[in-house]
Amino acid sequence: MKKLLLSISLLAMSFSSLAVDITESELQGYMKALPAVVDWSKNQDSLKSMDLGNMLGGSEGGTNATALGALGMIKDNDLYKEFTALTTKYGFTPEQLIAVGSEVSMAYLENIKGNLSPENKETVNQLMGGLQSMSGSQNNSANSMLGSVANSANAASAAAPVVSENNVNLVKEYMPQLQKLFAMVQ
Repeated sequence: MKKLLLSISLLAMSFSSLAVDITESELQGYMKALPAVVDWSKNQDSLKSMDLGNMLGGSEGGTNATALGALGMIKDNDLYKEFTALTTKYGFTPEQLIAVGSEVSMAYLENIKGNLSPENKETVNQLMGGLQSMSGSQNNSANSMLGSVANSANAASAAAPVVSENNVNLVKEYMPQLQKLFAMVQ
């Protein structure tokens, strides 16, 4: 069950603190981009020490702090231009892909909550709170990351994170495909 809850793309790499409606086109683009991004990351020697695939697709070992640092690590290794070229093929900047992924992840979690026990629903709410708390500018450095991590801990205790109803309904239509996608990028 824990693995299912964490099998969410771009789970903790959110810079957005408010729910934003995504379009079906953005969702489809995200679903196409995710496997390419994971494949790209596996071919980068400087990213070998970091399992970007598990960070982007979720894993038991991935944490909010490490996932948030993934884009920074890409920048630190002078791979940002190459990563931008890849995400642009799918109609996104890296930051837009992260934001859409966050919204998809939160809506995905909201959709799976219905069949869970009260304890597991609380775990999902904590994960979603962590997603929402990762606010701030993409240009901020370590101070922003530390603040986001602290906010994440505070937000984890929040009861019901804000998730766009539009996103929940849109993602609901794509749940079978998303489940396969998240399992594939594990």
